[in-house]
Amino acid sequence: MGGGGRLVVVGAGPAGLWAAWRAAMAGHQVTVVERAPQVGGMAASIEVAGMRVDLGSHRLHPSSPPAVLAGLGALLGPELQTRPRNGRIDLDGRWLAFPLRTGDLLRNTPPRFAAGAAVDALTGSFRHARADTFAEVVRAGLGPTVAHGFYDPYIRKIWGVAPEDLSGELARRRVSASSPGTLLRRVIRGSRPEGRVFLYPRRGFGAISEVLADAAVAAGVELRLGTEVVSLDPGDRATPATLDVVDRQAADGPGAAPTTITAELVWSTGPIGELAVRSRPEPGPDVLAAVGRLEHRGLVLAYLVLPRHQWTPFDAHYLPGAGQLAARISEPRNYRESAEDPQGVTVVCAEIPATVGDAVWTASDADLAARLADDLARLGLPAVDPVSVTTVRLPRVYPVYRSGFEWDLVALEWWLAQHPRLVSFGRQGLFVPDNTHHALVMADAAAGALRADGTFDHEGWARARAGFQLHVVED
Repeated sequence: MGGGGRLVVVGAGPAGLWAAWRAAMAGHQVTVVERAPQVGGMAASIEVAGMRVDLGSHRLHPSSPPAVLAGLGALLGPELQTRPRNGRIDLDGRWLAFPLRTGDLLRNTPPRFAAGAAVDALTGSFRHARADTFAEVVRAGLGPTVAHGFYDPYIRKIWGVAPEDLSGELARRRVSASSPGTLLRRVIRGSRPEGRVFLYPRRGFGAISEVLADAAVAAGVELRLGTEVVSLDPGDRATPATLDVVDRQAADGPGAAPTTITAELVWSTGPIGELAVRSRPEPGPDVLAAVGRLEHRGLVLAYLVLPRHQWTPFDAHYLPGAGQLAARISEPRNYRESAEDPQGVTVVCAEIPATVGDAVWTASDADLAARLADDLARLGLPAVDPVSVTTVRLPRVYPVYRSGFEWDLVALEWWLAQHPRLVSFGRQGLFVPDNTHHALVMADAAAGALRADGTFDHEGWARARAGFQLHVVED
């Protein structure tokens, strides 16, 4: 490693692979350790009924930083397609085009909702947040009509928590329009052709991680899939870190004896709480208590295989209301142009918010499919009578920003700061709801802070971290 030792990257999602690739291209010795048998993490693609599908709806936004788009464009080449966005949102039984468009809003917004939003826009200067909660930040910014008519059921559905109990930081990170004026600008942008496109690989979103893995290996990265970190000694300024890992794909599987990897630096893109819990010596009780209080909301992904070439012409249907089980329904075929997709069959992916162990999480595939079919019929969508159903359960998708979560995150950040050989980034590593391009920005910053001699520029990284606080999710 340029004058230093090995860099170990934990996690082979887009962020981990981008960082590893960049570091290896700069001449460093890099090993990537990934618990799953394939790359991609939550941005992976899998195969259902002969079709490549993603773990939920993913897309690259044209607003991604130019350096990120240039790097991915160089790796993917013509595989990276520019595609038209053609989604819609169910609002009180009416469909609105998404991205929002001026003419469509004027024609299709429910009259009572439109009148209330207009009054709220005129009275916005008189509103102020009475507390730093999601509910109050949105009410003060966008008005009571949007807050109660759209965001209240949406938040309860996705996060399983009342908006009044969530920190205002979630609104600042998750609601891209913070006032009627910014909402109007987004509507105007969505009304323009350039505002209604996205970027997407022909072979699914997982192709991003796959080409990054190929590029990283070509640059000299050792990629160890199916390998789990079971404990970590973070070392100190004088002593390297050590990781005990188990090859879950070995002949003796889970019973395999751990092996030890020595590292001058460890970059983790896994959950920051898990990083702390697996460290030895164990963090203090205050840090462990903070880990126990940080929560995630998960998703059950139900893939319905339908015996038709296309279900609808829309790429995604957004369902914020409490009356439907799913929060979003996407059709992977409509995200790309691909001659490899099978004919006469399509797959519809339903994203169903759930918490590990609850009634939705433990429901059978048949029960979920039946409930989805009823919901979609009530919405007036084409009937779904799947020939098969496949489900995938993701336990950590949405970080739950309960009021006061910041103090628990500070406790973990303080613990991390005591270990100069450890760096944590990515969605899970920083406990953020960011887009993929945000995670790649983090990875790029980490690689940029790695000096030629293998030491890490902690001051430069701290400046980059401050910039990450400005990330706002793009829908």
